Amino acid sequence: MRGFADRADVAAVVLLSGDGLPIQAAGRRPVDAESAAALAATFTRHAGALTDAAGLGGFETAVLETDRGLAVVTRVGTDWLVVLPADDADAGALLYDLRCHRAALLPLL
Repeated sequence: MRGFADRADVAAVVLLSGDGLPIQAAGRRPVDAESAAALAATFTRHAGALTDAAGLGGFETAVLETDRGLAVVTRVGTDWLVVLPADDADAGALLYDLRCHRAALLPLL
């Protein structure tokens, strides 16, 4: 987890259980891990309902764009990873890494 949070393109990361409990948090940007975990769990349930209703299958990753940056929510096994990219990050490259190496991330976290 620490190694992933130390990437230059990652400002913070929170690993949370499927039921909304924070497992671990790390990074250079402070994050309220308890609140982020609880809210992300609710978000993932609703996003999953949306993808099911749209006939898209299971929900895997979402990118939230805000006026202060991005947040990426992605499934890692039965858990979820919330990644806050660094301000100057190439979000495309980070998303590519998360998508292509998702299975390899699980044992590292």
